[in-house]
Amino acid sequence: MEEARQARAGSFGNTARDYERGRATYPDEAVEWLVDGSSRVVDLGAGTGKLTATLVLHASEVLALEPQLQMLLHLRQAAPSALAACSPAETLPVRSGWADAVVVAQAFHWFDQQRAVPEIRRVLSHRGRLGLIWNVRDESTDWVAELARIAGPENSSETRAGLNRLPGFEVFEHHTWRTSQTMDRATLIAHVKSRSNVAAISERDRQGALDQVGELCDSHPALRGPGTFELPYVTHAYRARTDG
Repeated sequence: MEEARQARAGSFGNTARDYERGRATYPDEAVEWLVDGSSRVVDLGAGTGKLTATLVLHASEVLALEPQLQMLLHLRQAAPSALAACSPAETLPVRSGWADAVVVAQAFHWFDQQRAVPEIRRVLSHRGRLGLIWNVRDESTDWVAELARIAGPENSSETRAGLNRLPGFEVFEHHTWRTSQTMDRATLIAHVKSRSNVAAISERDRQGALDQVGELCDSHPALRGPGTFELPYVTHAYRARTDG
């Protein structure tokens, strides 16, 4: 099971361009809530910089760490003022107590938590904060539910359901925001290609899934035509201070 998790997490490197095009950013007010005035912030599992680009507006020093070089190259363009380096979450090249906050967007469910959580705790200052955030597609919209059937379920559901308290931290606070991403057909296809459920399957099966997305765009009244449409999300954010 662990090997399968690592393989799916590693599939993102091959979809960096689609990830940058097809994934949503995060509401500014949610990012502000996560960092809550922190000066030094580590963005862990930073991907193409979807969160990093907003973090630099709220913190004086941002260190973005991403294990896959293909993603990091996009990140450096998205947030050139952030310091960026290749690193996994389980061994952080950060001195103990340096960070006021460690934030993780759309990635915590991929970590080996037994190794990553103590590392996160180590690099945080006294009463520092861990912040976790996910954009979760709102499947109460009928066509989004059909999209989930094609592209696979939300990978973070089990992790989010179990979030209460981690070793070394206080109980999590949880807040949600409703947001949406403006898309067209090509952006939606890029979004689906960037999903690990699709990126990790065979080329034949992947093309079959993309063909189904095309059929959905052609058949659903909310998606038909040359214009744009909105992909709705519920943004889930969690934050917890160190316990001492």
